[in-house]
Amino acid sequence: MRQAVDPHERVATAFPELDARDVRPIGTGWTVDTYEVDEGWIVQFPRDDHAAERLRAQVQTLPELAAELPALVPEPTHVDLDGPAIAYRKIDGVPLDEAPDGLWPERLGRFLYDLHLMPPEYVGLRGATAAEVRRAMRSELDGFREQALPLLDADEATRIGSWFAAFVDDDDVWRFAPCLAHRDLGPEHVLVSATGDLAGVLDWEELGVDDPVADFAWLLHEMPEAGERALAAYGGAPDTAFRRRAAVRYALMPFHEVLYGLNTSQDGYVASGIDGVRRRARWLETQG
Repeated sequence: MRQAVDPHERVATAFPELDARDVRPIGTGWTVDTYEVDEGWIVQFPRDDHAAERLRAQVQTLPELAAELPALVPEPTHVDLDGPAIAYRKIDGVPLDEAPDGLWPERLGRFLYDLHLMPPEYVGLRGATAAEVRRAMRSELDGFREQALPLLDADEATRIGSWFAAFVDDDDVWRFAPCLAHRDLGPEHVLVSATGDLAGVLDWEELGVDDPVADFAWLLHEMPEAGERALAAYGGAPDTAFRRRAAVRYALMPFHEVLYGLNTSQDGYVASGIDGVRRRARWLETQG
């Protein structure tokens, strides 16, 4: 278990130049501790070695993204690579599930269009083929099969395992052009202004080369009207199996919560994740 550290002391030690007075923990992220400092700065510290590696990578990638994309992304202004830690100016806005009506779905669709067109080499990554994305998905599903499925009833595990296999074994599903993707585009990572415009996109830790559907799966199924508007502004589904993959990626999301709970010994996350696995598996079975 990590030793508790006073937030003010932590921020002041990493970034004395901020002259921090008010330091408040915010958010419920799984991999970083995030603080709002004096209502104008956001400071982040990683919780483990993998998160530290990803945070250091963001020091390089975020300025490139900011230069190319049509909405704000965090730009580290103060950096402690040894810590590591970053500080950036706060981006004002509310998360998607609190967003007012406005043009934000169309703005988000265009934002994703521009992101997905960016060459991965711009942010130090290499391109990938659909076959490579498929192999990565097969490996991920093997992990779910090994760690999460044993927590289900035997018939549930068998049924879900069968749609795992059907998904990765269907050649027709895996014909698409991989692209640079955010890969964690939930409601708390997209900010909307008071006038309903897209304000910014946060938390780029999972940035990588993936199926473009990775950035639409949550939105299309949790906020379907806005999701359809965003997809239309994007230019529509880029391939015939896009919606099928979107449905499966959406159904798989609770598995990540289960594994996080297992890896951090937090039974609450395991229980809520398993509940989500069951609900979304039943939902997926109705999709045909």
